[in-house]
Amino acid sequence: MARTRLIGLQKSETVRQAAGESIGKFILIAIVAGLPAFLEAFDSEIYSFGSTYIVPALTGPSYLTIGLIVTGYAIGIAVFSLLGGFSFDRFSVKNLIIISVAIFSAATFATGFVTTTPELFATRFAVGIGVGMFQPAGVAILGDLFFETRGKAVSVWATFFGVGLFASPYVISPFLPAFRIPFEISGGLAVIILVLVFIFIPSTFKKIGKRPKIKISDAFNYNIILLSVSIFFFGIALFAGYLGYFSDYLIKGLLFKNSSAAVIASSAGLGGFIMAFPIGFTADRIGRKYMVIFASGLVALGSLGMFLLTTNFFGLVAFTFIFGAGWGVYVDILVALGQDSVSDTIVGSITGFLFFIFNVGTIIGGPLYAEILGTNNYRTASIAAVVIPAIIAFVVVLFTKKIVSSNIEEKPKFLMESEKGGK
Repeated sequence: MARTRLIGLQKSETVRQAAGESIGKFILIAIVAGLPAFLEAFDSEIYSFGSTYIVPALTGPSYLTIGLIVTGYAIGIAVFSLLGGFSFDRFSVKNLIIISVAIFSAATFATGFVTTTPELFATRFAVGIGVGMFQPAGVAILGDLFFETRGKAVSVWATFFGVGLFASPYVISPFLPAFRIPFEISGGLAVIILVLVFIFIPSTFKKIGKRPKIKISDAFNYNIILLSVSIFFFGIALFAGYLGYFSDYLIKGLLFKNSSAAVIASSAGLGGFIMAFPIGFTADRIGRKYMVIFASGLVALGSLGMFLLTTNFFGLVAFTFIFGAGWGVYVDILVALGQDSVSDTIVGSITGFLFFIFNVGTIIGGPLYAEILGTNNYRTASIAAVVIPAIIAFVVVLFTKKIVSSNIEEKPKFLMESEKGGK
């Protein structure tokens, strides 16, 4: 038992070896590797939900709007997602996650103490740096454990992400227009998760001999190109419609009270939490391609309902739930399909690249919505910046190829033993 508890302090086993020994160790490593997703969602949503109060309460230049500050956060993620993915293939992923979570912890904590919009921009950019590094690293750990478990493993990330989305509006809503305590909570939770990563994640992820030369055409193949296009347009829709302006739309556009808006917004997290693992489990059974299509379809349908089909409280709860059910796992299952499509030696780099493209889309989303919005033109802004990009993201993934052969030589011992027992 002691050896299991201190699994991250020994140097004899890699992450992949330890996870393959037993289903218990696999679950333990998957849970700890997925916990940073909770931080990402919790912080981004307490800021997103509270931004309609936070930004106007600060002093500073008028050009630093809600959308531009969200863009600063997205720039931090985009730039450092490439670094996070590249580093996964070449350095200790454990140290990478510890460093990035530490940066995140300091920056999210500092967000609660800002008094000007330039300070807010700086702290959100720094939060983005932390997220940009641990986001691809965490998903790469989960997705690259074993080919047979890729969908289920990345759905752990999506599940914790959903929990963070669901909880955060209820955490910040009672404090508004004040906002310090929720960000202090976020920083404290990050420290706890950092300690868990230190204790339970081994330093080395996998053993690789001489690295084969990878052609550009092998890395950026047919599937990767299509997945890049889809995730780019999804990034636009997400940051324009949900993380950028959804709470603003509910409170100022539809005149909902804070409490009602919190219930509507949190239903996205509930959808992600409930649907993530079933979608990931099914992806491992029938193919990751089909569940990417399914999740993307949920996003498109949800965005239509949230911004065009209804303004009714219960209707918005339902469509936001549908949107969250798709969003909660879409990125992770899409990245898993991307991991299926390339050599095991560059899984981290491709993961980082796809997150980079996604975050380039998010950089565009907020300012695009703000530009079209003007004073109060929510409907036009939502059609152009949310609904149309979401539909494009869905249509593109229809043309991807299903991958059926494994790109990972190792198989988990617990799975091989169960297969022998079944014969």
